[in-house]
Amino acid sequence: MSMHVSVPARARAWAIGVAAALVAAWRAYECLALPVETGDIARNVLYGALAAQHGFAVAAHALTDLSGAWADISWARFPYSYPPVTLAFFTFVASVSPTIFAAKACLTALEAANAWMLARLGRNGWLGLAYWASPLSIWWVSREGQFEPLQNAFSLLALLLAGSLPLLAGVALALAISVKLTAAALLPWFALRLWRTGRRAAWLGLGGIALGFVPCVAAEFAWHGVSNVFRYGSLLTYNPYYWNPFADMFAWNTPLQVAADEFASYGMLAVLLLACVRARDLAARAGFLAPIAFLVFCKLHGNVQFWYFLLLPTFLATVPDRRLRFALIALCPLLDLRGSAEALLGPFDQRTFHGLPSVFDRYGG
Repeated sequence: MSMHVSVPARARAWAIGVAAALVAAWRAYECLALPVETGDIARNVLYGALAAQHGFAVAAHALTDLSGAWADISWARFPYSYPPVTLAFFTFVASVSPTIFAAKACLTALEAANAWMLARLGRNGWLGLAYWASPLSIWWVSREGQFEPLQNAFSLLALLLAGSLPLLAGVALALAISVKLTAAALLPWFALRLWRTGRRAAWLGLGGIALGFVPCVAAEFAWHGVSNVFRYGSLLTYNPYYWNPFADMFAWNTPLQVAADEFASYGMLAVLLLACVRARDLAARAGFLAPIAFLVFCKLHGNVQFWYFLLLPTFLATVPDRRLRFALIALCPLLDLRGSAEALLGPFDQRTFHGLPSVFDRYGG
């Protein structure tokens, strides 16, 4: 009987492993190519290289204040506008190799770790594979170098440790918020989980959160590393998922693309709201709060980009219904059909990357 049970399990493991290896090869190919739609990765690597050489205080200066040669880098005329943990990550990467390739390879490796953690949380290898094989992640992370995997890594770690190591879980959650503020959507679920575990766990988790915010306090004194996020982080008015499809928020998006994005985002939100209302108790309903809060944010905020939805699978990890959780995570690529198509077919018209001519060229002062 045991052999009869183990054979299908072994076959599933082999199937997942082979599929994951094929996706890894695909991602490696994308890591070797320059970004074509965004220049954020060049700015992040350059600030990381400068911070590695001159200290974190360099983030208080615009790139054009430091050198006119960097004027074509995205947002070069403003100080660094991401939280301190993001800068620390790119400083670490740049201290090893200040190249686009190294940064994209590290972010892709984080996506592999995130897929593993998500599989552990859901106790389902196919769930991890769905995350790892998402064309949105392949395009926006392995090709374009967006750093949402960093927030996901800390968020998933917090979810994994919440029941066993609340102090470290609190630190991880605070660090996730210190990468991008949207991770705060996990706070209600986290607080309820710790409270149900026990008063000691709740206090340890709270202490961990306080400890995890120490880098933010230090960064604010060193280079206004928190206030600059609010001052310069939303300079662009653009949201392809804005609640009002007739508002002036969509820039170059075609009406068909706007309709597709609105349908997918409103559809996802409606499913989550309905499931939350129908949930059997408070604990189950709490599992829907994070993804609902994140989607509401994406519908209301004045500056939202396609790659922000790389964060949604982490918030969906708290959904209590296993089948619904898997279905929604697997369907996340529908939230950006254009990005998914570019991963499969190659880049479309945009060529807006500004930086050095090769992913192996080194950035620095």
